[in-house]
Amino acid sequence: MKTLKKILSAVLAVVMVMSIAVTAFAADYSFAYYFANEDMDEIYVTAFKGEVPADGYVEIPDEIDGYKVVGIAEHTFDNLLELKGVSVSEDVTFIDEDAFYGCNNVEVQVRVEAEEEEEEFIPEDWYEDHKQDYVIEGDTLVAYKGTDDVVTIPYNCSTVAAGAFKNNKGITTIYIPKELKVIGESAFEGCKYLTDVFVANGVTDIEVGKNAFAGTPWLENYPSEFVNIGTTLVKYKGELDDVTIPNVFKRIAPEAFYVGEDRADVISFKLKVPMSVEYFGEDCFFLYDSITAVYPEMLVYKDSATDKYLHEAGIDHVYRALPGDVIFDDAITAADARYVLRIAAKLEKPIQDADLMSVADISGDNKIAAEDARLVLRIAARLDDYSVDQLLSMPRTDYEVLLTAANALSLARAYGCAYSKYAYQNLNNINVNTNSKTYFDMYNKELTSQKKAQVVTYNQDSVEAYENLFDITLIDASKIKSYTCAIKDGMYNITIVLNDETVNGDDVTADTFTGKMFPAETVAHFTSKAQSKYWYNDSIDYTMTYRDCTLKLTAEIDTLKVASMDVQMNYDFSITGKIMGIGIKGSNGPATATRTDVIKYTNFVYFTK
Repeated sequence: MKTLKKILSAVLAVVMVMSIAVTAFAADYSFAYYFANEDMDEIYVTAFKGEVPADGYVEIPDEIDGYKVVGIAEHTFDNLLELKGVSVSEDVTFIDEDAFYGCNNVEVQVRVEAEEEEEEFIPEDWYEDHKQDYVIEGDTLVAYKGTDDVVTIPYNCSTVAAGAFKNNKGITTIYIPKELKVIGESAFEGCKYLTDVFVANGVTDIEVGKNAFAGTPWLENYPSEFVNIGTTLVKYKGELDDVTIPNVFKRIAPEAFYVGEDRADVISFKLKVPMSVEYFGEDCFFLYDSITAVYPEMLVYKDSATDKYLHEAGIDHVYRALPGDVIFDDAITAADARYVLRIAAKLEKPIQDADLMSVADISGDNKIAAEDARLVLRIAARLDDYSVDQLLSMPRTDYEVLLTAANALSLARAYGCAYSKYAYQNLNNINVNTNSKTYFDMYNKELTSQKKAQVVTYNQDSVEAYENLFDITLIDASKIKSYTCAIKDGMYNITIVLNDETVNGDDVTADTFTGKMFPAETVAHFTSKAQSKYWYNDSIDYTMTYRDCTLKLTAEIDTLKVASMDVQMNYDFSITGKIMGIGIKGSNGPATATRTDVIKYTNFVYFTK
């Protein structure tokens, strides 16, 4: 009752047979209304006219002009900042979600008849009495009264109530703790300056309500087509003809695929749902209403949770083939292994589409080879160390590979792991004139030479590096040049190679994808270090290109515990200017060099949390 919401769970379907507003007058204020049904004996109030009483509370009569009041229409109490509460009768079964648009935390009280058949309305002062920024009841964050632009949901709250931050004009950043389980309907809707939503390590399955982030820059500018919080798919923003939900998601939020009637003529696509999805928000696959409700062409795995959900909802769907079932006969047999081997040996020329690759590429190296045939045969004979269920959860797209790597690193970070580490750097492919080579050699000597591996804890290592690697979940997967995730000995072997990025030396604040993910060296860092020791005044002009920067990660299939990680960063430089007053290359062109940084992490040890 402490937040604005629909009073009854069932919404009254109304027929507005009269659109002309009628005004009913009271002593200090009045209401406009229109009829809510064909019998013209029930009404909705549509506008408040007059002055809000000094105590801030307004009473809507049971009847106006002899007509029963059954609802409050949208914008009835727009922007009445002095309004604290509204009293309604039990007959009011509908309150539009925008009925109190622009108001501050209005209380809605339902009048009940006392034994003496007298109505009573006792406004509660609990909201006004709260001196803290966070209004909390039990373990629910009901509202936020503060003025901070960066807000952290309190750790003792498992729920953010519906509309708790709706239309807040101040917040820019929200931090979600791992204890949070539910974000209510319209919780952050209309927060027009909310640009960042950060999720704590350990957040996985979280229930997100309808329109929870509608109208926020965070949602509108999210860099991926799949908007996620933990393992919950909040919204799909892509426009592909063939969409595969990444197998890292467990929950689909309400109306995650809704597009509306205005795009009905361009929306027609296949939607493949992974085995991992177990929870379904209301109308999560609904696209728009035509003559009937419209849904994508649904492809799901037989006997999955999605299969059951679609059956119960009466939504048509067809079944997807399991990994290894390359002849698509709902079984994995030696015949499938033989067919894969013929494809690998180029004795068959099937259409090499994504569907075939998804079931034939068992090893996950983005090709169909003899190794895949061997693995299919072992699956058919039930000899393998991993199951079909594990194959169904295997990351196969750039997005899934990113999320799997990030989740594994998040786990390591949460446990504060110990591990062995060594790093080395080198400068090569140096092309400079003789006079300045000495100074390049000086710079090269300062690079860290290869060190003997030593056991260190996370907190002794680069916090920035780990945090930025984890943040790849929020960065567009299209920045990836290539990726693989191969299975071997019960481990995921993930390799991610990033696209090349070039930045001019004068753009020291450039916010590059590679600089975020692998922050061992950035343009700003290099410029500061070089200018302070070698370059003459400000006579530096160069470009720096991140080239084929690579992350290799090995993690257990079942637990995602990291076993090893290699990070290699390559930087190509093209430089002109002066070192100690000596020109580099001069009229002959710029100097060039390539720097490589390598960091290796092995022997991870997970401590008890």
